[in-house]
Amino acid sequence: MKVADLVYENIKPLFRDDIRLVEVEYVKHNDGMHLVIYIDKDGGVNIDDCVKVNDLINQTIDDLNPTGDASYVLDVSSYGLDRPLKYDWQFKKYQNQKVNVKLYRKIDGKKEFVATLLGKDEKGFIFNIDDENFTINTADVAYITPYIEF
Repeated sequence: MKVADLVYENIKPLFRDDIRLVEVEYVKHNDGMHLVIYIDKDGGVNIDDCVKVNDLINQTIDDLNPTGDASYVLDVSSYGLDRPLKYDWQFKKYQNQKVNVKLYRKIDGKKEFVATLLGKDEKGFIFNIDDENFTINTADVAYITPYIEF
């Protein structure tokens, strides 16, 4: 099992408060390997949340020894506004908000667009553009990210 998957499976049960575990990555940076724990919560993540999660997971990760004694840096971080939405709770969080949508293939001449996410059902994602609702099959959506307006 990959390091990131092993860590995710072992720390996931520790999350019971309003802070959610989104993703775990084990990646190489200039200064060595990093085990990155991405978290999210309603209203956004602050430094105190990162410290709380670090304290929560630290002993479990030490006991797990997922890298077999290889050194790494443990990072606890906000998932970030520019990262793809993956989970149903994220889609609900961004319901009725603008999102960026990228498709695997063009539909009606577009492969990328900004729309209001109305929801997700068994058929796919429901969007609204210019007061017109439409559904796109989940398999046709490469990713959805929050729309950031400057």
